[in-house]
Parts: sequence; C-alpha cells; structure tokens
Amino acid sequence: MVSQRSLRGLDWLNFFVANVQTGFGPFVAVYLTLHHWTGLAIGGMLTLGTIVAMASQLPAGALVDWMGGKRLAAALGIGAVAAAALLFVFLPSEFGVGLAEILHGFASCMLNQAIAAISLVLVARHVLGERLGRNARFASLGNGLSAMVMGIAGFYFAGASVFVLTAVLAIPALVALSAIAPTPAAPNRPPVRRRRSLGELGRLFLDRRLIAFMICMTLFQLADAAMLPFIGNRIAAHGGHLANLVIGGAIVWPQLVVAALSPTIGWAAERYGRRVVLLAGFAALPVRGFLFAVVNGPLALMAIQGLDGIGAAVIGVMLPLIAADIAAERGHFNLTMGAIGLAGGGGAAVSTTLAGGVEELLGNHAAFGALALAGLIATLLVWLIMPESGPGAPGAAAPAGAQPISQSS
Repeated sequence: MVSQRSLRGLDWLNFFVANVQTGFGPFVAVYLTLHHWTGLAIGGMLTLGTIVAMASQLPAGALVDWMGGKRLAAALGIGAVAAAALLFVFLPSEFGVGLAEILHGFASCMLNQAIAAISLVLVARHVLGERLGRNARFASLGNGLSAMVMGIAGFYFAGASVFVLTAVLAIPALVALSAIAPTPAAPNRPPVRRRRSLGELGRLFLDRRLIAFMICMTLFQLADAAMLPFIGNRIAAHGGHLANLVIGGAIVWPQLVVAALSPTIGWAAERYGRRVVLLAGFAALPVRGFLFAVVNGPLALMAIQGLDGIGAAVIGVMLPLIAADIAAERGHFNLTMGAIGLAGGGGAAVSTTLAGGVEELLGNHAAFGALALAGLIATLLVWLIMPESGPGAPGAAAPAGAQPISQSS
C-alpha cells in the first residue's frame, strides 16, 4: 500500500514544479525588454523555446519510458529547469538565453511526463483520474500563487529576482520529490513486459484512440492558444488604467477554476467515461470564443475567460488519463503522452498566425469567430471520431485496477 507521505509528496511536487515553471512565462519577455533586447530578438527566443518544446515531446517521452527510475527523471528535469533560470541571471546574452530556452524546453517536457509516470505507479488504475485531478489542482494553485509572488518580486526588486526565485523554488520541489518512496509493483500483479520492437511502435501509432485524440487536440489548441494573447490586446485597448489589473485577473481566474474542478473531472471520467468529459471540456471552447467575439467590456471579458479553466482542467486530467488507457494495452506511456503533446503543440503554433491573419483582414471580432469555429469543429470531432478508452470500453486491456500500466520503451 502506498504511504500517505508519498501521496502528500506528490501533491507538493506538483505545487512547487508549477512554481518553478511559472518563471518561464511572460516574465521572460519583461526581463529581456529590461535588458534592451529588441522585440524581434525577444520573439525569436520565445519562438526557439516553443520549437524546442514541440520537438522534445517524443524524445523526452521515450527517454522517460527508457529510464527505470521515474523519480530520477523528475529530479533531472527540476535541476535542468533551475539551471536554465540561472542562465538568464548570469548569462543574459544571445548564447545564454538561447541555451536556457533549449534546456528548459526539453527539461519541462521530461519533467511533466515523469510526474505523470510517478502518479501511475502510486495509485490503482481505477482512481487514476482522481489522482490526476488532484495533480492539476495543486499545479494550478502553484501557478496562481507564484505568478503573484514573482510579479511582486519583479516590481520591487531587480528583474533578475524572478529567475533567482525560480531556481530557489527548485529546492522545495526536490524535497517534495524525496518524500515519494520508490514503489515496486504489488506481488500479485503480473510483471510489466518490455516493448521494444518496431512492430509494437507501429501498432501504437496506428491505434485509433491515439490518432483520434491527436486530431482533436490539434484543433483544440488551434482554437485555444491565441485567445488569451488576443483578448489581452483588446483589454489593453479598452481597459485604460485597469488594463494590467484585468489582464492579471484573466490569468489567475482560470487557474482558480482549474483548482476547483480538476478532482471532480477526474472522478467523473472514472464514473461516466472519458468521452463525455472530453465533450464537456471541448464545448466550453467555442462558447468562450463566440462570447469574446460579441463582448467588449474588460470586466466581462475577464469573466468569460473563466471558461478557459474548464477546458484547461479537462485537458490537464484527460491527456495523461487517455495516454494511460492506451498504454495499458500498448505500453510506452510517456511516448504516447509525447505524441499527443506534439499534436497539440502543432495546433498552438498555427493558432496565433491564423488568428492574426483573420484579424488583419476582418478585425478582432472576426478573429475570435474563426477561433470559435475551430473549437466547434474540435468538439464535433470528439463526438464523431473519439472512441471511449476507459476501463470497460470495447477492446480495453483489463478491468480497473487489474494490471499495472506499462511505461516501458
């Protein structure tokens, strides 16, 4: 039986890892601006980080699958993210910042997948959804709190303080990780079989559930990724002296929604199935886009942004949960997560360009209409092509809790 100490350690690991990751959000652009970087140079570095994060999804997943100790993989990821933060402080040149973005892009992929893998080891399969929901709750609380603390630190102290704080927060993250005891498979469970052949990999990537979910995630991120940046532009244009406050609220408010809903979403996915929960989460996206297309008031826009928390909570729980469903039969849990993440990253990369082109031709409201339409198509595809993948679904590998999930390569 897994100790409560290990489960509490996993809670706080999610919390402090979210703290550490927050430093690599909008604070990067602010910090580089203070160092007199041009907008073009800043955009180039942020693009580099995005490209590395996308390209790292599959190799990071394969590496975590290959590594026997998932706690070691998480520790290496935390250390690498802290090192990337310190590069911003001590080497704010093109070389140093570029190296930091590359290091962070790969390490964050590896770290997120290692935490999901640790969760699979600690809990039985029939309560995995609830565990993943709890992970998302602590991560959201960490994101919201650290964004406020880092914003205050950056305002009252030097801009570099954000990245020093990011590196320091790696220490409690490692302490939380150390509280998680190694958990061998229960003696009544069959041993996990290593899957190494190209045939196994071929069957994995031809799995109907994986293909369908990758398509749906591509369109979801295509619709979602540009919404907050574009709504930020509108708030800045119409919000006056309240603009910064409203934008801050638009970031923190969805995190509170994620924290409130995530455990319930995990419970619902185990009780009612993955597909119905996905439909609910995806459906919030076109509603949000259409409301953005017709509403102008800054406070109303911030309130609508709360719908982002529904989609974020559903994706945060369902992505690793559906990957675990597939891995129960196919193996390669982290590689499966990487493939889904790569598909979503591709959609996100196109999102801002698509929305920007529509805005240039037809205006801001039309851009949100186009994003809402993409979200509606994504929702319809979940309904039309996404099969149920949870325990008890046709072709499921085993009943809930009957066997461990293979994380092997």
